[in-house]
Amino acid sequence: MSCLDEFKEDWSYDDPSNWHERFPSARGNFQSPINIKLSQSVIQNYPPFTLSPQCKNRYLYTLKNDDHKLTVTLAKEHQNKNQGDLWVRGGGLTGTFHFVNFHLHWGGHDTHGSEHELSGCRFPAEAHFIFKNLENQEMTIFAFFLNISGRFDDENTEWKKYADATNLLKNNGDKYNCIFYLSTLMPIEGNKFFRYIGSLTTPPCTEGIIWTIFYNVIPITEHSLNLLRNNVMRESCRPIQPINDRIIYRNFDR
Repeated sequence: MSCLDEFKEDWSYDDPSNWHERFPSARGNFQSPINIKLSQSVIQNYPPFTLSPQCKNRYLYTLKNDDHKLTVTLAKEHQNKNQGDLWVRGGGLTGTFHFVNFHLHWGGHDTHGSEHELSGCRFPAEAHFIFKNLENQEMTIFAFFLNISGRFDDENTEWKKYADATNLLKNNGDKYNCIFYLSTLMPIEGNKFFRYIGSLTTPPCTEGIIWTIFYNVIPITEHSLNLLRNNVMRESCRPIQPINDRIIYRNFDR
């Protein structure tokens, strides 16, 4: 999740274990990311997700290099008119959650990069989509693992555009406008997922975030990941945090 402006220059990925010195929440009991152990998760029935029809339309978004990651928001010309049109309901969420932004976390090589782990397994990258309930300010994050596909024609075309844009986003503060289909970036409908309560994975590490981690993997090429590594930064991921006494739910049988 993108930090508030006043926090942006006060932290780095050099030593996340020190984040609590500036951001006390980073030492809380409900921190993210975590290692999701399939064998210890609990089956829970959830109603299906419903995406607003506009999520399947093309919109102009702004990508920005904020020195920690590439954050994507609706372009200014769409924010007042269309921000409220991009929403999600269902899936065990209470109320309507509106789109805020999305971004990607990745590692310096293919053996790590995702923030969450799945039974100890890490993926090269992990996408986060942030939505907010405007009535109670509750926040939810949809997370997707990205894995290497050896074939360019298998790659998710929207994530390829995200990676290609990094050629124009090499410096902190650089911006670039690009058209995306939100529903193609985040295929949530009818898919398996895990659910738990955690935190933002970047400072201020606020807790009380509803996490939905999707089991289906999105394909991306090595070439696209190398664009991110070489043009922006080598890696951008927080280490695994203790689960403590939290229950991890899943909506599917093993």
